[in-house]
Amino acid sequence: MTDNRQLGGPMKFDFDFDEAMQRVAQTNPSEVTELVESATAMNSIDALIDQFEQAGHDAPNGDKTWFARELQSLLGYQKWDKFEQVVERARLACKNAGHRASDHFQEIFPQTGKNPKGGRPSKDFQLDRYACYLIAQNASSSMKQVAFAQTYFAIQTRRQELTDRDGIDFDKLSESHKRLYLRNQVVAENKKLNTAAKAAGVTTGSDFGKFHNKGYQGLYGGRGVDEIKNYKNLPAKANVLDHMGSTELAANLFRITQTEEKLRSKNIVGKENACSAHYEFGLKVRQTMKELSGIMPEDLPVAENVKKIAAQERKQQRMRAIPAQTRIEQPLAAPRAADPVEIDLSKDLWKYALLIMSVRQNGEISTSALIDAIPSYVKLSDGHMAANESRKDSKYSQIVRNLKSHRSSKSNFIYKGYAEDIRGGFKITDKGREFVWNYFMDYV
Repeated sequence: MTDNRQLGGPMKFDFDFDEAMQRVAQTNPSEVTELVESATAMNSIDALIDQFEQAGHDAPNGDKTWFARELQSLLGYQKWDKFEQVVERARLACKNAGHRASDHFQEIFPQTGKNPKGGRPSKDFQLDRYACYLIAQNASSSMKQVAFAQTYFAIQTRRQELTDRDGIDFDKLSESHKRLYLRNQVVAENKKLNTAAKAAGVTTGSDFGKFHNKGYQGLYGGRGVDEIKNYKNLPAKANVLDHMGSTELAANLFRITQTEEKLRSKNIVGKENACSAHYEFGLKVRQTMKELSGIMPEDLPVAENVKKIAAQERKQQRMRAIPAQTRIEQPLAAPRAADPVEIDLSKDLWKYALLIMSVRQNGEISTSALIDAIPSYVKLSDGHMAANESRKDSKYSQIVRNLKSHRSSKSNFIYKGYAEDIRGGFKITDKGREFVWNYFMDYV
């Protein structure tokens, strides 16, 4: 089952820094920088990605598997007996993590490629991404191929876990959803970093403030949190992480995870040493960004507050959790008919017109029926109910009629696609139903 395709040949592989930063997560930054700086095919990121992809074999579930003896060569191990020791350590790590090793490491004896010394065929293992990730983590990180493999399989394994758990393909997420996912990851990883920093001797509130500022200073060219806010023209009380795009969040996630790993693995002691480690990794990420894209984190665009996106997503999740027909028939719990609310009639009447349409059969209503129904939802003043001097109807009813007669206006709800102009009245559109649910969601 060996893949005989040529490795290391010319190729095309286009990715931006957002993609690259996710690939370099979990890898020693100095090793990543060396990989980027190397001009040889073997040590270039493009070539290494291509080699690992080509070495994988398509599995029935749509993912890939690798054979240990092929992985041995990719990781730079010359002798099988040395590499088999790495495989065994990885299998033990798998068991210690609470997984069955046989689910990830399948021991096989291929019928081809017999052992030249005689006896049964040489032993091999068929590996999934998680097994490859564990092998890379237990191999010698002083080898550049291993350093890259730790990057590659850590990211690919994380993405696969996201897909398996949530049915989400990270690559296909919108920018807003990437930001939400990465922001949540930053929160989770910062908690781990704080625990590791505390173990190293960072204990007081001022200590933690200095510790985190050092990480930012390394990544942002000497700028701490306050300087970053000033540079990006953010309010003094803003959380800089909440205004980062996915690329910038990925860079900070890399900084956080690598600092946490070093504090633990190197048993760093002393708050000054911890601060130095955080600054060092921030600086390494900055160097990596410079090599990969040339764009520094402080110059990346300021994004909308991610908390607003999170609030919108929660509304959408609640909306999706309710069957469509229920949404149509019962779009909200309040405001209720016979419990009218005060609104700016000239600006907001159309919203309540949509609300009333959404509960009508086929979403349709005549103009006269709409005029009769609105007072059950909206308070009308004596001035609104007063008759027009030049007309037989009231000022209020004329405002309702204007919803139709002004349909060519760019501010009109028909022009915007929330409703359709039908004979004698109006009909709500799918876009209008979604608006009703979102707009009135706060009442539910």
